[in-house]
Amino acid sequence: MHLTRTTIARILETASRHIRRDLLGASFTFLCTVEEGPACRFASSDWADQALAPLTLRIVDEIGWKAIEHAARRQVVVRCTVPLADPGHARCECDRGDGFAPLEVRD
Repeated sequence: MHLTRTTIARILETASRHIRRDLLGASFTFLCTVEEGPACRFASSDWADQALAPLTLRIVDEIGWKAIEHAARRQVVVRCTVPLADPGHARCECDRGDGFAPLEVRD
C-alpha cells in the first residue's frame, strides 16, 4: 500500500475545490471503493463528482485492490498533507476501517 509522488502531484493538478490550499501547502481527503467496480472521490464531494475519475485506476492500483476489497465496507479513506504543495514532502495516512495508519509515499 502506497501512493506515488506523481499521483499526489496529479491530484493537486485537478484544481478541485475539494483540495484545501493555504500559504503552508495543500491537503485533501478522498475515498476509494471497489464495490461494483473501482471509484474514488474527494471526501467532501459525492459519488457523482468525477474529479478523480481519470486517476481512479492508478490510485486503486497503488493502494492495492485487495487492500481495498478487504477493508470495512470495501472502501478506504486516504488523507494527505502536502507542505508547500510539494509532493516530495507529502505525508499520507489510510484508514481501512481500523483507524488511520501511515501510508507510504514513494518516488
